[in-house]
Amino acid sequence: MTAATIAVITRDQDITADLVIAELAARGVAVTRFDVAAFPERLEQVSYLEPGHREWTGTLRDDLHELDLSVLRAIWYRKPAPFVPYHGLSSTERRWAVAEAFHGFGGLLASLNVHWISRPDRIAAAGHKPLQMALAAAAGLTVPPSLLTNSPDAAREFCVAHSGGVIYKPLDGGPGSESGRRVALRAAPVTADDITAGVRRTTHLFQARVPCAYSVRLAVVGRRFFATRIDLPAGTDTVDWRAEHARLQYTPIGVPDDVSAGVSCMLKALGLNFAAPDFVVDHDGRWHFLGDLNPNGQWAWIDALRGPVTVAMADELIGEGPS
Repeated sequence: MTAATIAVITRDQDITADLVIAELAARGVAVTRFDVAAFPERLEQVSYLEPGHREWTGTLRDDLHELDLSVLRAIWYRKPAPFVPYHGLSSTERRWAVAEAFHGFGGLLASLNVHWISRPDRIAAAGHKPLQMALAAAAGLTVPPSLLTNSPDAAREFCVAHSGGVIYKPLDGGPGSESGRRVALRAAPVTADDITAGVRRTTHLFQARVPCAYSVRLAVVGRRFFATRIDLPAGTDTVDWRAEHARLQYTPIGVPDDVSAGVSCMLKALGLNFAAPDFVVDHDGRWHFLGDLNPNGQWAWIDALRGPVTVAMADELIGEGPS
């Protein structure tokens, strides 16, 4: 009988995936790694749904691997690149080919009854900050007063009402450039005087600013929680710590029971087996969720998380995590 296999779907250069794949290999677990960007030019799909069968069978094959769908145990949907259609197609044909690949190749993967970290449709749904924030509030987590609006007047009124300060948070990272690369757009403080008629052009998220003692990056794998405190140098007044990577200090910390319970409730509601949520902790020790669940977030750059989370991810993929 062919050994059960773990599939890791990610781009060619992914140090985080490398760590977990090495851990699985050290345990003697069969792992197949591929990227959806290889389809259709470098990755071949042959799948059948036969009479009397309830699932698709077949193979995915590239120059190095052949994956038998019938022996798949789990899939880690990590950070794949987009589908890349054949270069000889017209722009109309390319859009059609990508749509067909999404529904055909992506649909095949979605049909597979295996353990996922996590299903791509659930990762996508969980990326909506308004949904995250509503679920967090329902789960008992502390969420700051927030406003979603395209009304300049409402935005100005919100800024005036919150004398402790207001921040603007992008809902989806940042805009794409003409080259296709995404421009980083960070959370930033705003005042009523900063609000212009441009707010009318799209939805904006404004939040009352939380006085920050320190920030926290969690990594939640199944039922396991790993937390790192993130400190900026004294006197630094930065809203978004990601803009200060070179000056950050990291310290492992515990997670309050109410926070772990709330996050667990959120992940269950969203159908996720992994997330890397961020919190701001105020000077009274209260953890605030600002809408950064990061359902497919990063963790391997933090020394204190790298080893434990790598082991936990491998455990979860082979079914050895806590039940």
